[in-house]
Amino acid sequence: MTIFNLPKEAADLSLIDIGKKTETVSTNGLKMLFPFGTHDVGLLRFKGSTPWEEHPNDEFLLVVEGETTLTLRTEQGEVSSTARKGDVLVVPGKIWHRQDAPVSVTLMFITNHEGNRHHAAS
Repeated sequence: MTIFNLPKEAADLSLIDIGKKTETVSTNGLKMLFPFGTHDVGLLRFKGSTPWEEHPNDEFLLVVEGETTLTLRTEQGEVSSTARKGDVLVVPGKIWHRQDAPVSVTLMFITNHEGNRHHAAS
């Protein structure tokens, strides 16, 4: 058995400062913890606006520190909601989404190894 303490695991993460227009995310604020079946489990610390992304299956996000606003592109238009420390977000698969964090946010994520798509924030 392995136990992961998320605040301790996140303590050495750098802060990724994402600009409004980007297609890639630096990995210095990213830590992969372990594989979980066909998924990756890790931590990410950033501020700014992430690129739009889409995954073939649902994505799990836990806010470890800070807060983030998640925006989904649905058939009815963009829908946004803010999540804070301790909140869990389940992002539906095959839905374009992005996050905005004006100050630092640290997330634990569970997402697919493969099949993810990204494009520049707009």
